[in-house]
Amino acid sequence: MKLKKVILILAIILVILGMIALIFPKQGVDIGSLHLSFPSLEDIFSPKQIKYANIDNIVASSDTVSSNDNHKVTIDKKNIIEFEYPNNNQTLLYSFFESMDKARSNDKQVRIIHYGDSQIEGDRITSYIRLRLQEQFSGVGQGQMPLHSLSSIRNVTFSYSSNWSFFSILNQKSKGFNRFGLMMSCARPFVKMKVDTITHDTTYLKSAYIELKFSKRLTHNLHLFYSNPIKESSIKVYSNSGLIAEQTIGVDNSLMEMNIPISSPTSYIKIATTGMPELYSIDESSNSGVMVDNVSLRGSSAIGMSRNDKDFFSIMAQRLNVNLIIMQFGVNAIPQDDSKIIPSYAFFEKQFSQQLAYLKKAVPNCQIIVIGISDRSRKVGDKYETNPNVEKVLAAQKQAAMENGCIFWNLFKAMGGKNSMPSWVLRDRPLANPDFTHFNNVGAKYVAEMFYQALNLEYQKYKQSKSK
Repeated sequence: MKLKKVILILAIILVILGMIALIFPKQGVDIGSLHLSFPSLEDIFSPKQIKYANIDNIVASSDTVSSNDNHKVTIDKKNIIEFEYPNNNQTLLYSFFESMDKARSNDKQVRIIHYGDSQIEGDRITSYIRLRLQEQFSGVGQGQMPLHSLSSIRNVTFSYSSNWSFFSILNQKSKGFNRFGLMMSCARPFVKMKVDTITHDTTYLKSAYIELKFSKRLTHNLHLFYSNPIKESSIKVYSNSGLIAEQTIGVDNSLMEMNIPISSPTSYIKIATTGMPELYSIDESSNSGVMVDNVSLRGSSAIGMSRNDKDFFSIMAQRLNVNLIIMQFGVNAIPQDDSKIIPSYAFFEKQFSQQLAYLKKAVPNCQIIVIGISDRSRKVGDKYETNPNVEKVLAAQKQAAMENGCIFWNLFKAMGGKNSMPSWVLRDRPLANPDFTHFNNVGAKYVAEMFYQALNLEYQKYKQSKSK
């Protein structure tokens, strides 16, 4: 083939490709489960330069931090990202700090509930915040644990008899149920018919059980929170040493508490029930000090929390002396398809604001800290960049926090800002997972340390104001 023809064919191909690049949708097209994309002319002739954030001020490349529970991490305190307050009212946390100080000198608890999505699943982030605060203000124990969760729960595994119903704000089948308590979930047994496949005899399972196996031996008392609105019931609790607590309950829809004495160390607890009591949480806490509960709602953006019966939630919050609520959501407000850009997150701001307003009304004397969304990357060619929806979600969260009198902490900025997640993932000792969304166990410690330092900075300001 002559050179002129080759050049002509190549020119025609380039023109056709140029026309495709000109008219092909920037967001690509979906054909069934297949997503097709095509580089634009701008991408071809002026490719985007993506620069990853420098996070050396957060963690040095030589850091050999361990994922061991008690191993602490350090950050440069000169780079602490401070809390932002509605109307710049920097005294909002003063009553909380006063309660924290008192927790060291009396027999009262101060309770913090950390609500979040899969970013905090398995007690990640929360456990380190708990470690730091209990060291500073006293307290022992993991705090409240739901009797059922769609997320993994640190240090404990559960097994159940076959006759349980589980309710959660995440489960649409729970629409007719709204008494979830602080854990946003509930476990309730039911009578189940069982037919013997050989003799065809019918029996009814009128009792049920939940077994809890802890990775660490329990040494202090537990507390079970429950109600019993349907029929007379009973609860018996066993450890390795046998029966350790029992209670017969009449019909009563109020919140009840059962003390479970641990006279000898045990790593096994069995809760056996008859009737249909509603079980909300088991609490592993000392009688005084700071308790930090982890409530992971995997897949949630916090939307739907207001489905919870407000009066019941309020009663439980008062009973357990909830002084602070941390809200850490956002990554699930972004479509799984990274090519989809949401023009406006006004809808999300409105929905998130409704959840904060609900919490404010339910626990009016409790302060709320909203932790803004962390960075989440999408792949562009062979590079990664911040998903364009991230900063829109962040702005919506901040606006909702300010509108509802809540405190805001900018995790996106604290971890390095735009295009920071690749720096957390691609370092020699990664701090985040290769999904470019979730922190790993070590990275979670750094997030928790940054948050703790921001909280402690406000505490030091409070102490200074008291000394004047």
